Amino acid sequence: MWTMQDRRKRGEAGISLLEVLMAVSLMGISFATIFSGLSAALRATDRLDRFDRANEFATRKLSELALDSSLGPDQVLSGAFPSGVSWQARTQLVEARPLSDPKKPAQLVRIILEVSWPTRSGRQRLSLETLKLCIPEAPPGP
Repeated sequence: MWTMQDRRKRGEAGISLLEVLMAVSLMGISFATIFSGLSAALRATDRLDRFDRANEFATRKLSELALDSSLGPDQVLSGAFPSGVSWQARTQLVEARPLSDPKKPAQLVRIILEVSWPTRSGRQRLSLETLKLCIPEAPPGP
């Protein structure tokens, strides 16, 4: 390869076509690598954003179910939204303890909530659970 001083001595100036092609090729490879990494980062951000929204929805729904006074053991509830997010809640009796009225025991109920949402590779799932204490209402006094 000729140095710039050798070229000047011979009367040549500038850059050869081969050098231009090599520089363009290196820039193309560099840009392809950068854009590929950027695309992967955007996909990961989108996936984490969907998971975060599903987790927030599941937490709110689980709190709503825990506050529902009509919810008791051995129930199944479900729902879906136009966005594709669906949920299903199941309740299980964990323990029952007698109170002053043995016919109406206090119940410890487990609420299991499963939320699923669509992704490019199928459906993603999230499961949360909590415990709820169900105390029967006292009968009206005389």
